[in-house]
Amino acid sequence: MVDLTRVIKETGIRLCLDCGKCTVVCPVARYDHEFNPRLIVQGALRRNGSGPVDAAVWSCLSCNMCMERCNYNVKYTDFIRSLRYKAVAEGAELQYNHGGIMQTAMHIAGHRNIKAKNFDWLPEDIEVDKQSNTAFFVGCAPYFDVVFSDLNTNTVEGTRGALRLLNRAQIPFRLLDGERCCGRDLLLIGDLKGFLTLANANAHEFSSKGVKRIVTSCPECYYTLKVDYPKFVEKWNMQVVHATEVLAPLVADGRLAMGRLTETVTYHDPCTLGRYSRIFDQPRALLTSIEGLKLVEMVDNREKALCCGASPWAYCDSVHKQIQTERLDQAKDTGAEVMVTACPKCQIHLKCAQKDAGDVGTKKVKIKDIFSLIAESFLT
Repeated sequence: MVDLTRVIKETGIRLCLDCGKCTVVCPVARYDHEFNPRLIVQGALRRNGSGPVDAAVWSCLSCNMCMERCNYNVKYTDFIRSLRYKAVAEGAELQYNHGGIMQTAMHIAGHRNIKAKNFDWLPEDIEVDKQSNTAFFVGCAPYFDVVFSDLNTNTVEGTRGALRLLNRAQIPFRLLDGERCCGRDLLLIGDLKGFLTLANANAHEFSSKGVKRIVTSCPECYYTLKVDYPKFVEKWNMQVVHATEVLAPLVADGRLAMGRLTETVTYHDPCTLGRYSRIFDQPRALLTSIEGLKLVEMVDNREKALCCGASPWAYCDSVHKQIQTERLDQAKDTGAEVMVTACPKCQIHLKCAQKDAGDVGTKKVKIKDIFSLIAESFLT
């Protein structure tokens, strides 16, 4: 059971004042005038942790924009997550999107005797070192491409690109067939039990195979393994790095040269890689090192970047679509031919918005994974 008294203290939520900065910058509040972060806090404190959880907690995107602007370091998104834990533990019925297929897949992956066939997508030209103590965490990209095939996302191409770049940089890695989903979407939606099942299964897999370091290209996997696992998994002591953190220093030192592309691109900062993890410069350094490529910034970038409107595959509605459309319009306004992102979920949600909008102007902006784009630079 969630101890909200402890959560209230740890998140500093009582410091929340009536300044309104969180509401002003909240992308949800911009389009849903009934959503107000302060009122959710006030209601929870008034009930002192008892009674039903406000249904508005499911509208929060966990984009961290509020925490970026809060002068008192109130951990609002942590507080929202704890309210969701409480709601789910008390039997709340959740509204999943896509028929709940993603949640079902995550729960199946948590079964002890399940071993997924993860490597049908792996090309023969990618070299894997089965003895390395560094593992590359693939994540759900191969499954995304099956579920969202109608969007032509091809998120696994980004994974292939990242692996080819690691090969090019002569950084050995192994792939583990016992890897499970990192569980972040279950954690975000409040399914703490499901998340812990996946996290403990992954911890056992890594430790039993002698893994010391984990590299991943997915921002959500990165943050979950690096920040959330130490909070929930006993004796978790893995070094976790994002692929851009590995590659950017090599480019800066001249040990890894990029290729050539004659395109104008704009970079979309994923919330989890940007505001959560503070990785802003490394992706841009990789892009600007590509000969012939021009990088132009959207009006909202870096810590001010607008969320893609993503959710943990639940409660997606017209508000999310408006946020996504705004972001696509910001990309179009730069004049860029391509919007580059480092997050497969951002790619899925933004392409979904393009499909739903049916807008010719918006569709002019192509959406590509950063590692896929960089890998393409070596082919020209």
